Amino acid sequence: MSEFELNEERAKKAYDALVKYLAIAPRSEKECKEKLYEKGYHKDEVEYAIERAKSHRYINDEEYVRTYILFSKNKYGAKKIEYKLTTEKGIDKRLASNLIEDLLPDEYELQVASDMASKYIKQKHISDRTGYQRVSAFLYQRGFSFKIINKTLAPIFDDINCEDFED
Repeated sequence: MSEFELNEERAKKAYDALVKYLAIAPRSEKECKEKLYEKGYHKDEVEYAIERAKSHRYINDEEYVRTYILFSKNKYGAKKIEYKLTTEKGIDKRLASNLIEDLLPDEYELQVASDMASKYIKQKHISDRTGYQRVSAFLYQRGFSFKIINKTLAPIFDDINCEDFED
């Protein structure tokens, strides 16, 4: 019986530790579990803390994904956002891809990729078609699909080619 009380006490401590962890920044359920295991809590204690936090809506993976997309959509393409959410944050792949599809339309992604490409071209002083691969690789590293990259770069490098002929 005394062991049960000790487990309940440790479970409450796990919950308190979790609340402190969540007070710093929103986290996914996987990140919360990892942190509690890292602190040395047992599986039952971790599950108790996670369920209690969920019941208070401190942990909500869907809301976490929405917030993550909101803050990442100007820095990365959909592929990189999905990769980070699923691999690093432990979010369900279907949940991540569905919300990305809903919240990050192709038109928006095209605009972000175009802005990034234009800025990169200016910074690297790319003035001819030979820089196409460099810009393409840069956008790919940022998580844009080849479809988006091609739609973005075709008009930009067509303009560069036209400028070359005008000289």
